[in-house]
Parts: sequence; structure tokens; C-alpha cells
Amino acid sequence: MVRTGVCFLAISLIVAGCKSGVAEMDPASYLKDTVVIGVNEGIPGWSEYVNGVRGGFDTGLAKWLGEEIGFRPQFTNVTTAERMGKLEDTGSGVKLVIANFSITDKRRETIDFVGPYFIDRQSFLTLREANLVELSQLDGARVCMTSGSTSQIRLGDKREVGGITVIAVPENTHQRCVERLKSGDVTAVTSDLIILESFAARDPQTLRVTGKPFGTERYGIGLPNNRPRLCEFLKPYLEKFINRVWLQRFDDIWPSGVSPADRRPDSGSLDPCQQPDQALAAAAAMATATYIRSAGMRRRGGRHRTDPDGVPGAAPIASRRRNRLGGCDIRLLGRTTSPTRS
Repeated sequence: MVRTGVCFLAISLIVAGCKSGVAEMDPASYLKDTVVIGVNEGIPGWSEYVNGVRGGFDTGLAKWLGEEIGFRPQFTNVTTAERMGKLEDTGSGVKLVIANFSITDKRRETIDFVGPYFIDRQSFLTLREANLVELSQLDGARVCMTSGSTSQIRLGDKREVGGITVIAVPENTHQRCVERLKSGDVTAVTSDLIILESFAARDPQTLRVTGKPFGTERYGIGLPNNRPRLCEFLKPYLEKFINRVWLQRFDDIWPSGVSPADRRPDSGSLDPCQQPDQALAAAAAMATATYIRSAGMRRRGGRHRTDPDGVPGAAPIASRRRNRLGGCDIRLLGRTTSPTRS
């Protein structure tokens, strides 16, 4: 006769260095006095420094937030590749990043966003004299893009770019990519359509946007990880900006040939703010399910061993399984007893 073994599951979740366990600073206190904000450098229409004055859509949004909330923006230049690190490093001093920063699930693993405040697509910039009009003409070409951008990632997926294969040439800034294009070192530059249109508008005799746009870019304001209160605090301001200020700022910056169509998001449909406790609970549930599945496989294997602690009839199951989620290090500890026979 077989007596059904009882599986005793003891699970301990040890959260090491989990930011969600620390009370979030009051957003109004976080955004007061001088607030350091990371911005791009040298992108026409977005973030430029001319005659001692910063201008552009992103810097304009930052200045507007400062006026509405009551802080002084202090701008610091960040490259595309530096944006994540500035928010992940709490010692960097950067509190927000407003820099053509596309919201992605991968980025949300280590930082937070509020947005989107702008929607766009990806395309290519070429020399007008090259007479390139179709994406197929770029097959095998050298194409420049900024390091760490979604454009760089998407370029590696042939399904996203009409089946063509290109030679990626990464650079630190969009300006450097445009310089390489004009020198003949690369055949095209790829980035968000609005950025390429901005460069083309500044030099229409030399540059043109080529091919049908693809992919989707959704710009958000980058925040340090696990800041749901900060996100919720900023959302109404961003909604107000989209409803009352967005279109006028767009018209002030870009020429009539650059259309705002499909680029202004619905202010009532901004992304929900991430909740660290919910993310932690989801990770715990996932880890527990993994533990139980592993325990079941062990029992069916009929193994009867002694665990490292000297408990007979018990086998360590996933003794230290880690999950990185929302800045938390989740460790799963546990054991199950083996079935007994009589």
C-alpha cells in the first residue's frame, strides 16, 4: 500500500537591496529648488544650445514643468547610451531624463517612465544627391545610428526594415552620424522620423528622409526606478502639457512641412505608473510556481536524500533562485519532503 506523501513547502523570500522596501521621497520635495535634468545635445528642434540659451521641444517641456511645479531646471548633456545609467546611478545627481527617450519594457526593468508625451516612427536620412527613395536601395549599405538606441536594436530585425540587411555604424550622437553621412562615410542615418526631419529641415538642399517609416517610438520622461508616487505626481502635469501646450510648441519649432499628425498622444491614455509592490508580488508568485514544479519533478523521480542541513528525506529545491525585477534581488529558499511508502 502506498501512502500519499505530503509535500511541505517552506518558502522564504529574501529581498536584498530592494528599493521598493524603502519609502519613496515626497515628489514635491524631490522636485524643488534646482532639479538636474538630462537632455540630448545638438538635435535641431529638440535640444540645442545657441548663444547661451537652450531651446527645443524637450528642453521646453522641462522648462514648462519647472514653471508649473516650481523648480529651476539645470540641464546636463547626456548621450543616447548614457540616459539609462544616469537614472540607475543614484549618485549621478540626475533626477529626470527628457531626451527623446523611448519607453520600452526592457528599459522599465531598471528605470521608470511617465508618458508618453510624443509618438513617432523610425526612418532613414540620406543625401539628396544619392537619389535613394526606397528602403530596398539601402540593402548592404553602411548605416549610422546612436549607440544604445531603439533604432539600433530594431535595425537588427530584418522583419522591421523591409527585409534588408545593413552594416550598423554606431555613434555617440546624431550630429556625428549626420557628419559621417555628409562626408560619405555612411550611406544613411537611421533614427526617429521627427529627428531626421529636423536635420533635413535645417539643410534641405543636402538631406532628405528616405523610405516608408516603420516601428513605433513613444517618448517618456525617464525617472529613477521604483518611483510610482513621482510618476503619479507628474502625470497630471504631462496631461495638461499635451492638452494645452503641446500643439503650440510643435508649431513654434518645426516648419509647416513637418506634420504633428499622429504624434500627439491621447492625454487620457498615458501609461499606468509601475507599482513596485505589485511587481514584487508577481515575481514571488512566479518563483513559487517554479519551486512547486521543481518539487513535483523531484518527487516523481523517487529520490530520497539528505539535504545539506542534515534533514533526512528532504532534498533542496532551487535553494537560491534569483529574479531581478524592479531593482529587487529576490531569492527563493525552500525544501520539500519526499513521498513515503508503507
